[in-house]
Amino acid sequence: MKAWKLKEKWSTKAKSYDDLLILSLLGALCGLLSGLVMVLFYAVIYLPTRYFLGADFDAFESLPMVWRVGLVIASCVVLAGILTLLPNRFHKVGVPYVIERLNYHGGNLPIMNGVVQFFSAVIALIGGLSIGKEGPAVHLGATLGGFLAEKAKLPQYGVETLLACGVAGAISAIFQTPLAGVLFAFEVIFLEYRQRYVLPVLLSSVVAALISHYVIGPLDLFSIGDISSVVFSSDLFVTCFVLVIFIVLLSALFLHAQKVLWHLSGLSVWWRFLLVAAASSLAAMYLPEALGSGYRALSQLLSGDLLVYSLLLLIVVKTLLTALTIGLGIPGGMIGPTFIIGGLAGVQAAFIFNHGEADIALFALLGMAAMMAACFQAPLTALVAIIEMTHSSEAIVPALFVIVLACLLMRVFFHQESVFAERLSYMGMSSNISPFQRYLRHHTVKPVAEAVLLLPASVPLEQVKDLASNVIDYVIFESDGRWQFVRRVALLDALQTLDVGPQSWLSIADDEVTMNLSLALESTAIPLIDEPSSLEAMLSWFQKTGLPEVLVSLSGSSFGLVSRHRLDQFLLKSE
Repeated sequence: MKAWKLKEKWSTKAKSYDDLLILSLLGALCGLLSGLVMVLFYAVIYLPTRYFLGADFDAFESLPMVWRVGLVIASCVVLAGILTLLPNRFHKVGVPYVIERLNYHGGNLPIMNGVVQFFSAVIALIGGLSIGKEGPAVHLGATLGGFLAEKAKLPQYGVETLLACGVAGAISAIFQTPLAGVLFAFEVIFLEYRQRYVLPVLLSSVVAALISHYVIGPLDLFSIGDISSVVFSSDLFVTCFVLVIFIVLLSALFLHAQKVLWHLSGLSVWWRFLLVAAASSLAAMYLPEALGSGYRALSQLLSGDLLVYSLLLLIVVKTLLTALTIGLGIPGGMIGPTFIIGGLAGVQAAFIFNHGEADIALFALLGMAAMMAACFQAPLTALVAIIEMTHSSEAIVPALFVIVLACLLMRVFFHQESVFAERLSYMGMSSNISPFQRYLRHHTVKPVAEAVLLLPASVPLEQVKDLASNVIDYVIFESDGRWQFVRRVALLDALQTLDVGPQSWLSIADDEVTMNLSLALESTAIPLIDEPSSLEAMLSWFQKTGLPEVLVSLSGSSFGLVSRHRLDQFLLKSE
């Protein structure tokens, strides 16, 4: 008996390692596909802008005013027309939608929503609207991960793993920051660190980064240059403290402006998008640097070019314009613009305290990290992102100072969670699931499924006698198109009735004596279902049907008997 338990324990461990290998291979494939889709996304956006603008990123100020205004209005009109023609269920896109589908729909992301996200984000970005491409990238990566999980028929924990792989791969390919992509998936999408997912997600992120680097080349969104050794002085930390206050105020403005605009979601898409077109047209006429993601303005500042207007004005306008564009439903992302707003705020803080040119890049990085951490409550993602983008660890200590302080102030004084969590809360949904739900989702039905022996409706007597040495408790057979189950002991008891004489259930076919199981004993009809994705789905089935047991078709053409009593025992034991 002890040898049997050791063998069973070894088989269970071997199976878990097989699952890890399968998930890792699928994660690598997900990273490959995410990298290729992000390359396509990048090319579709920036090949046209390179042709018209002569630059890769956001050089809308180089266009004549008529062109700038025309592009803004045209993109809003085209988007409004497309969304008017599409059913409302296809309007849901972006990071909040990914979290919603993960928490409430088992991670099932419809392909059509991903297609809408791809083309709508391309139209908005080419038109110069103040959005980012990182949010749409997350949706596309998660859709790829969910699609692969569905095709591979993975259980729920496998679906969540591949969703994390897709998100990490997308962020990694867009920024070429593989570790930040992994942390973003855990901190922003799952709101927790999950060690069980780490290896496949890391593999996906690395593969996606390699694909992006190989096809696109190194992404220099802005020239940071070498960060000189940081001197820890009182001037440095005073500037950092002022920068944090500035960042927190900008984050609060960004979030509260969106909250006000969410109340206008009942308006027609035409009215909302025309409001975006009007505001963006004003920016196109008087402050074109606020259009697009904003990389161009920050790059100019870091390269030493002076702006001919107030930097503070650009920061406030960029914050409000992005909040207006996203808040009124333009299907784009907000990660990139907030990143740049923080960078501009860092440059402004450096100017206020008359820091030298060598420190401007440092404070730009600190502002980027603080703004990202404050808006999305993702401190480690923000820290690692700036380290990977600059290939330098010089700024770690001041970066930790501004990140932690910004996150604390947002939570303590403004009581704000991540902007995505706030959006879901406004919609009446939670951004996270309970520990009990998480536990159920991370387990398949196999731990609570009892083995059953499949027999024909008419079984040879010799085979029935052999059941005496069998350890399986239940026997199933099909009769009149319905599945029946009986206890093995009851079958053996029925066999003993032959001692008192011939029985009605005896029959002879081809010189073989058989037992008709449906006549030999009373059996219980039982429904047959496909294997649920998790214990959560199994518990939901019991709650909906009210039945005490069910026959589950497991992988490998086998069956298992799952009872509500055994499921409850398993959960109580786990508690």
